[in-house]
Amino acid sequence: MDNVVVSIGIVSVGIGVIAAFLAFVLLYRFTRMRGKQVALVVIAGVLVVYVPYAVFNWAGADVLALHLALFIITPYGLAIVTSQWEARRDGDRARQGGRWFHWAPATIVGFFLVIALVQAVVVTVAQHGLPQSLVGTLLPEPREAQGRITSHFPGTVAGEHKRDDAATRAQLRQIEAQQARGWQLRQGWLEPPVAGRPAILQLEVLDRDGRPLVGAKSEGWFQRPSDSREDRAFEMRAVAPGRFQAEVTLPQAGTWNLVLRVRSGDDMHELRASTSINDG
Repeated sequence: MDNVVVSIGIVSVGIGVIAAFLAFVLLYRFTRMRGKQVALVVIAGVLVVYVPYAVFNWAGADVLALHLALFIITPYGLAIVTSQWEARRDGDRARQGGRWFHWAPATIVGFFLVIALVQAVVVTVAQHGLPQSLVGTLLPEPREAQGRITSHFPGTVAGEHKRDDAATRAQLRQIEAQQARGWQLRQGWLEPPVAGRPAILQLEVLDRDGRPLVGAKSEGWFQRPSDSREDRAFEMRAVAPGRFQAEVTLPQAGTWNLVLRVRSGDDMHELRASTSINDG
């Protein structure tokens, strides 16, 4: 499955290049247009078809630029080649040295083609990581056994909410409200957690006077900093006044971030912490 996911970006580039190549060949073969004219038509078609698709299926500006570069280089390179053919056909052998293909434009096109293909691989690996079959071969073994290694970066980014001023102000208001409310939250495992095995997480909620908070509800998330695809959401059940428990199974050993939310009426209290999961 990892091999399929990792190759998605490269496959989409390949399909687009093949489509641009076929469109150029068909137009050049069955119309009276010259190579440069066909290249302009194909490039215009690429912009009309791919740009709206990329906007409605946005994957990032780097992905858009990468695809457009390859899709445009393909008809441009073909235009250079066909221009050489046309020059020879028209009898301009003296200016072209009698050659149907010149190494200089071919080198330029080949250089940018290699750069674009390398960038396609880099973007794909950054988004989806290397296949697991290659991780053990290309990457060094971890110093401690912490489960499988991931090589992509879709993880959490500290302080990302600060990019939006409105979100930052809302976060500050939430912190001030929690401090004024004075609820006391204490969480912990009933036994040391082990990767791949269920463990009980317990939360105790007290009001500002130290009394159990009755009638509240609680939920939470475990976030894997290195791989957001492994995040786990859970709901906690009340087992006693002001006491909640949840059975959670985390698949990987190492550090996990924990977000707990307690709601009582219109009030919401959030707790952030981290925990370490032992290797089974």
